[in-house]
Amino acid sequence: MERLFTTAEAEAARLGVSKPGAEYLVLSALQLPEESGRRSFERVGADPDDFSVALISQHNDALRAVGIEPTDVVLDQALAEPAPSRRPVRYAASGRALFQEVVQLVREEKSQIYGAYIVLVAAQIDHGTTPRTLQRMSVDRHELATAARAELDTLNGS
Repeated sequence: MERLFTTAEAEAARLGVSKPGAEYLVLSALQLPEESGRRSFERVGADPDDFSVALISQHNDALRAVGIEPTDVVLDQALAEPAPSRRPVRYAASGRALFQEVVQLVREEKSQIYGAYIVLVAAQIDHGTTPRTLQRMSVDRHELATAARAELDTLNGS
């Protein structure tokens, strides 16, 4: 779990985001060594690495919307290695809500936290950066949620 948070925080920091939201937990889940989050995306024919690219594009669009033109320096920084995390970090509401729901699911299913849980819950978010990023990737959120559930069923022996 520590790795999930530190990676999410580092990913947010490299884009200059002080309060990581759900999208940064997804990015982190896609980097976990157990790879269930990645396999969830692959089950729907999506490249999990495209989430990062789509998120950077989404971030750049948000900058433009407030009159800031992203520069090549910003893009280069975003594609570089994540910045070290500054603890403690406060999460945006979407990040807190996602993680609370993941914890509830994990407890109900008497499981451990897998990246696929993060993907499952993130795919069910209706508004905000995460669904817009998935839409930019042409990933159907309902299909992704179904794929993440199938991945979890496999992992949990259901």
